[in-house]
This record gives sequence, C-alpha cells and structure tokens, in this order.
Amino acid sequence: MDDGKLYKPLSHNRGFAYQNINPLIKYWIGSWDNAHPLLDIGCGSCVNARQALEAGATVYATEMEEESVKTLIEDYKDCQNISFHYLRLPDQVSFQDNTFSGILCSEVLHFLNHPDIISSVWELYRLVRPGGKVVITCGGEDALAYQKVDLKKLKEEERQKSPLCLKAVQNFYDLCKTAAELEGTESAWKLYEQQKSTMKPYFNFINADQLAMVFTRLGFEVEVLTTGPAPQYPFWVHGDHDQVRLVARKPA
Repeated sequence: MDDGKLYKPLSHNRGFAYQNINPLIKYWIGSWDNAHPLLDIGCGSCVNARQALEAGATVYATEMEEESVKTLIEDYKDCQNISFHYLRLPDQVSFQDNTFSGILCSEVLHFLNHPDIISSVWELYRLVRPGGKVVITCGGEDALAYQKVDLKKLKEEERQKSPLCLKAVQNFYDLCKTAAELEGTESAWKLYEQQKSTMKPYFNFINADQLAMVFTRLGFEVEVLTTGPAPQYPFWVHGDHDQVRLVARKPA
C-alpha cells in the first residue's frame, strides 16, 4: 500500500488531509434536508464535500488556517453550492444557531483535550438544526500501532481515576518514539519522524463509550457507535479498531 496516496500533511501542524471517503458519509449526506446546508469541519482535500455536492447538497466547508481557506476558495472558484470558511473548534465559530442539517467532523476531536471536546460538542449541538445529525470519526485507544506501549492499559488506568475525562496523551512524541522502537522497522521510524514534524505534542486516543456519553449528556441521541479500520492513518501497522465512529442526532 502506498500511504502517500492516502494522506498528506496539512500546513497548520494539525494532522493530515486524507484522500479516502469517510466511512459514515451516508449519514452526513442523508441528513441533507434541501433547506439547511451541510457543514464539513476540517474539510482537508474536500473528498467528502465533493461527494455531498454530487448528491445535490449545499456545503459549507471549513479549515482552521486562513491561508488554507484562501487556497480552497481559489481552487473551487468555479464550483457552485460550496463555500469555504475559517473555523477553529471550540471557540472560533461564527455560524448562527440551527444553521446546518448535518455536520461532519472528521479526524478533528483527537487533537483536543477534554475541556475543548466538551465545548466543541456544545458547539455542534448549537449549530445543527433539531432533527439534524452530527457525524464523527477520530483516532481511538484501540489503535493497533500503540498496543506494544500498553496504550489501552494507560487509558483504562486514567478512566479509573477520572471516568468522565477524555484526557489526551500529553507526551505523544515520546509514546510514538517508543512504539516505533519496539516495532523495530525503518517504516515505523520514518513515520515517527513524520508525526513529530507534523503533529502537536499531544494526541487524544478517544474511548468510544466515553465520547458517546459526552454526546448523550449534552443532549444528543447516539444512533451509531462503533470502531473500525483506518488504513489512511499514518501508522506502521493497522488494525480493525483504529478509528472511533459515531453518529448523533439532535432531537427534534
């Protein structure tokens, strides 16, 4: 597999733009009500937004760097029914209440610590119309590449201390380096160097049940909660449960 075809680093040190279609995209596009636009948070290369446009939806696509927004506006200047906007969760969101029929937040929440995740879910609730849906995918604590460093055990111990806290791994570089050393391959070491140059020094490996609890307590009805493979992630080994997947509905 040529990983270079699946992702490319973003310019703002917050991960990668993926070239694959989100596995939950049918829920996002299916929430389009012909009146309220769809919102794509962290649109990256717009692979998901393009699918929504082909289905006839109106899309608001966002990035967290002004230069990225300008580039997207230029790249899609001849494309109708899509507009590009600056947005940075949780506190730099300019849209009004109940604006969107569906929200896709793909590979974003794992870059946030607990307080910002809570605030972000509040914002998602505010932005989506009653009856609308929010679709989430993010990195999970079952990521196979990090099991040799006992990531699952580390997260379980943290939950015993603070059951409701979605705490990020603050020493992500060290964790990644140790995992790469234990893997002992050139590709693992190369990916560690890439992670260090591209990512922030913390990463939140999300627990699916905890995330669902947050959404439920903040007013959503969780309709889909599962984990699945994410071959696009810049890992040296991939498993069947690397990604957390959630679909939540705001009650009508």
